[in-house]
Amino acid sequence: MSLQATLTGWLLRLTFKRETRGKINVQRARSRVQKLAQRNPPVPKGVTHLPVTAQPAQGLCAAEWLKADQPQTTLVYFHGGGYFFCGLDTHRPVCAYLAKHGQAQVLSVDYRMAPEHVFPAAVDDAVAWWEALLNQGTDPSKVVFGGDSAGGGLTLATLIAARDKGLPMPAGAFLFSPWTDLSCSGDTMKTMARADVMFDPQALPQAAAFYLAGRPANTPLASPLFADLKGLPPLMIHASEHEVLLDDSRRLHAQAQQQGVLSELHLKPRMPHVWPTMVLLPEARESLKHTVAFIQRVTRR
Repeated sequence: MSLQATLTGWLLRLTFKRETRGKINVQRARSRVQKLAQRNPPVPKGVTHLPVTAQPAQGLCAAEWLKADQPQTTLVYFHGGGYFFCGLDTHRPVCAYLAKHGQAQVLSVDYRMAPEHVFPAAVDDAVAWWEALLNQGTDPSKVVFGGDSAGGGLTLATLIAARDKGLPMPAGAFLFSPWTDLSCSGDTMKTMARADVMFDPQALPQAAAFYLAGRPANTPLASPLFADLKGLPPLMIHASEHEVLLDDSRRLHAQAQQQGVLSELHLKPRMPHVWPTMVLLPEARESLKHTVAFIQRVTRR
């Protein structure tokens, strides 16, 4: 474990985890992560940043492209943040990194968030963008979906909803610490409560309630762990061995394999939740290198 990761874990435990205790203040959470995002490095050379305004007439939310000079693949990325905070600014570094090192064009989707826009608004936004890309002539065999935490759950939900609409599947999907069970029933919600440097477990049911707005927590498109996964493309899952959402990844991996979906699970000890998005960490760059290799493998099949 690198010194950078050790210090990051210590800082997260001292600040972020402390903030997740007690009642969630949505506006304060959004404000704080937005201030942190202002410290992010600029988009690297060789990557073009193109904002896309919302197009309500077409049912499209805002988004942005991060494009390498000669992209070979298209990535569609859904940011995490418990379905109620974070956004394009907070996740631009990881999307830019994937664009540059994966020779890709990355569409980062600014889906509507709770509590203002509840389930299934985020799923509707994600599927609308997939339909738009297909209608523009994008080859689905050269596309990979990805997301972290709630965005990982949304990635799965989008695949399921698209499959059920009869839309083509992308070549694969990568998931960083995906939140797949909004009922928060995994054993590691308790067993990793102290070890997790980011989350107090009581915060997650609150975030789920914002999004679900009274819907059952085992609704498949909200909690894809409870969905039929048959027919989904290959999955790559990354999770920390010391996070409360570990069982969301382990159970998803087992279920995917049981239902005939190719799935690979990569676990790292003592890492923060969604560490691959923290591109300044050596461990993040290592995991992103594996992710790029996965993207290249599934899009060349």
